[in-house]
Amino acid sequence: MNKIMLIITLCVSLILTGCQSSSGVNTKDVDPALTKSNSAQFFSKSAWQSCAIGAGVGGVGCLLLGGKPGACVASAAVGCGVMMGANYYLDSKRAEYANEEMRVDAYIQDVQKNTLEVQAVTQSAKSVLDKNLATLKVLNQQIKNSSVNTKQAQNDLTQIDANIAYLTDKLSRMKEVEKDWVSLSAKEKQSGVNVSKLDKEINQLNKQIAGLEKQINLVTQQRSAVRVG
Repeated sequence: MNKIMLIITLCVSLILTGCQSSSGVNTKDVDPALTKSNSAQFFSKSAWQSCAIGAGVGGVGCLLLGGKPGACVASAAVGCGVMMGANYYLDSKRAEYANEEMRVDAYIQDVQKNTLEVQAVTQSAKSVLDKNLATLKVLNQQIKNSSVNTKQAQNDLTQIDANIAYLTDKLSRMKEVEKDWVSLSAKEKQSGVNVSKLDKEINQLNKQIAGLEKQINLVTQQRSAVRVG
């Protein structure tokens, strides 16, 4: 009975987590090429909230239909991935895969999925950030020549600032996911599991995240040098 109460508490917690208001970036001024791209949902709090609500409802339903508590833990957790938190995710995978090698393979597949998601965000961001760099270059030249249109320049800078904030928020969430993967790998290693292959995949994820961060930092540096009265 205690296990049943525990899993109900977990499921309700997931539902409540999903209902919490998002503190994400205001996307009103963000370039539509970012917010309307196929990668826009990756590493977004709203996507996690939807997943949490579905997982919580599914877990409660599993119990009400007479499912075993252990299986219902997996039911409530699987699908949201490591973004739901390393501990929940680790427990769900251990419940799903008793075989260590199969469990590590499952982790690797999910890390690879995250890596592909980072690549997708990076690709959609590249054209926007390249355009922003070109705009900043023109503005710098106009400022030197005293030919800048102040209103247009301010509009351009507002969107560039919004783009930077939007992508920085994505980057922050990516780093949280990577941190969870590192934590999960360390816990499995402490249990005697061979995580060398998993660590290689996490390293690839890190490289992809670092690539996006480099792009964002470049635009941020160029933007900080532009001052319009």
